[in-house]
Amino acid sequence: MAVQLEEMKTEMVLLQRQVQSMQDTFNKTNGELNTLIVQMSDNISAIRRAQSSISTNTNDTASQVAAMGERLTATNQRMERLSEQFAQLKKVIEDIPKMPTFSQITPGNAEQLFAAAYSDFSRGNFQLALSEFRQYVEIYPGSELADNAQYWVGEIFYGEKKLEEAAAEFDKVSTLNPNGDKTSPAQYKRATILLELGKKDEAINQFLLLIKNNPKSNESALATQQLQQIAPEALLPPVQPGAEKPVRRPKKP
Repeated sequence: MAVQLEEMKTEMVLLQRQVQSMQDTFNKTNGELNTLIVQMSDNISAIRRAQSSISTNTNDTASQVAAMGERLTATNQRMERLSEQFAQLKKVIEDIPKMPTFSQITPGNAEQLFAAAYSDFSRGNFQLALSEFRQYVEIYPGSELADNAQYWVGEIFYGEKKLEEAAAEFDKVSTLNPNGDKTSPAQYKRATILLELGKKDEAINQFLLLIKNNPKSNESALATQQLQQIAPEALLPPVQPGAEKPVRRPKKP
């Protein structure tokens, strides 16, 4: 009996060790499983966050694409409107009556001579127009259009870059008709040519003369703007005699 009891105790110890070993293994395995579960949970959360970020970025990209599409549509609409306006402008230009050509000018017909000259000028026949405008001024110097004809003579020379000649021709406009509608434009044009020639003082005097003689004209306003840039002091009112402040001399000690 004693031997059997001893064997049973030994078996009990072995069983307890086996049970303990199994418990340790279970605890270890359970811990590893818990760790794996936590890692999987973290990975799932990270995946969900990535999906959410992707979804947000996709929405933002879609919004940007939509905005670009709207801007492109608006640009296309503006282009279409511009095309329509250009077509309308082209039609208007095409519908403008063409300047008549004169194969022969009736002698003594001032209006026909001026119309022929302006027609040739409009068509780019500048030398023929120059001859006709000069002929008009020579034959009809007292006409209401004489200053206009002289003005276009100046424009022809200016277009040819003959600045000295152009300035001289523009200067003749006011002698034909001081109150004509081309007097102020001619004076302003002459002043700007003088600036191009480097004759600043003469240009300033011409601008001032224009402002004095035709203060309400558009050219007067342009002349004022020019003087504000090149010689603002010329626009100041002159100092009246005796208006200067007396100079105080220091007292002698």
